[in-house]
Amino acid sequence: MNVDQAILSRRSIRRFQQQPIPLDVLKKFVNAARLAPSGSNLQPLEYCLVTEKALCDQVFEALNWAGYIQPKWTPNEHERPVAYIIILINDMTNQFYLRDVGLATENILLYAEGEHIGSCILCNINRNKLQEVLNIPHRLGIDSVIAFGYKGEIAVAEEFTDSVKYWRDELGVHHVPKRSLDNILHYNKFK
Repeated sequence: MNVDQAILSRRSIRRFQQQPIPLDVLKKFVNAARLAPSGSNLQPLEYCLVTEKALCDQVFEALNWAGYIQPKWTPNEHERPVAYIIILINDMTNQFYLRDVGLATENILLYAEGEHIGSCILCNINRNKLQEVLNIPHRLGIDSVIAFGYKGEIAVAEEFTDSVKYWRDELGVHHVPKRSLDNILHYNKFK
């Protein structure tokens, strides 16, 4: 899959097949993150890769899923992620670390999409529980968790009309409203 295809097809996936992802593939995701641009090349990020089933179950319990889907929803036991990357910050005073997280995360997501692996970024997380379960030193900040697995659902972009809230139809297809290019693009001057 080329970069254009990956960008156009990538959506957050919240239902996963229970097939393991090879460790060498997951390590390529982290390598892609490592090579992302970094403000002043300070490289304040580290990564915790979780693949062990018992630990994945404990990480899952620290996550909140799909806030717009009502009633409250989480993947069931047969839809859960099979791997996670926890993005860590080793210098919270670095003025660029949030930008670095975004750049590194996008590299991970696009690499995963190119491998036909679904992903979902989670920021509504219990950081204290993750720190305890994964033995993460308190000197490191936990930014977010990226969940992975081979796709167990279809997610599509829809034209934004009146709400940014994503939704599932009666067939379980996940619909994600996106603003149109004409709605967000300004030529030469803001009009």
